[in-house]
Amino acid sequence: MREATYSYGKNLFSMEQIKEINLQINKSFISGSDLPALTAKKTSNVKFLMLGSIQRLIIPFLQYCQEANNTSFGFDLFQLSSQKILNYNIYETGTEYSWHVDAESRSPIRDIKLTCLLNLSEGPFEGGDLYLFKGGEVKCKEFREPGSAVVFPSFTNHRVEKLTSGNRATLAIWMHGPKFR
Repeated sequence: MREATYSYGKNLFSMEQIKEINLQINKSFISGSDLPALTAKKTSNVKFLMLGSIQRLIIPFLQYCQEANNTSFGFDLFQLSSQKILNYNIYETGTEYSWHVDAESRSPIRDIKLTCLLNLSEGPFEGGDLYLFKGGEVKCKEFREPGSAVVFPSFTNHRVEKLTSGNRATLAIWMHGPKFR
């Protein structure tokens, strides 16, 4: 379904599947460093993994991302490879990510076109809602549900409000394509 500036998919994964995905993610971390937006405050913990290490487990999410692009955005996207680096974001009480856009200014040949997020939280949490900005703040209320996904153009200003209790875990995939013209 599409609403405002984003597309969301509910219940792509059951809690049992979420636990299996998280287990595999926790076995697959690689070294890396987070590069948050320059003007943003980001206090979540970020770990990195290659798509190939969990690809078979997240096929419904990958298919949803492609379908969201096909039906809601229509960007020219590069094919994802098993070497694609994904971010696993862990928000604990008091952590947040202030307003920012996802961009790649250093590449002369590609841009980040879509931000694709999967909620992999295993327990309840308070706060930590995702907001997008389109003429005002738009709360992505559907994304609170574990196993749900949200996809939006990466140039959309967005934030994760401060988590007030519990833990929130999300998987982020940025889909690239040729430079915008």
